[in-house]
Amino acid sequence: MLAGKKTYITAAVMALATFARALGWLDQTQYEVILGMAGSLGLAALRAGVTKSQE
Repeated sequence: MLAGKKTYITAAVMALATFARALGWLDQTQYEVILGMAGSLGLAALRAGVTKSQE
């Protein structure tokens, strides 16, 4: 279902968080937490994709 889309979804979450921060909907701490979590998920998705492509 999400095959090949996890990295794009994570990038979209990061873009939305940046948009929300720019509009003042999030404070700096909330923004950093969201980016930290989304970045970690993005790296995990990337690693899973690299592993899958080597099989």
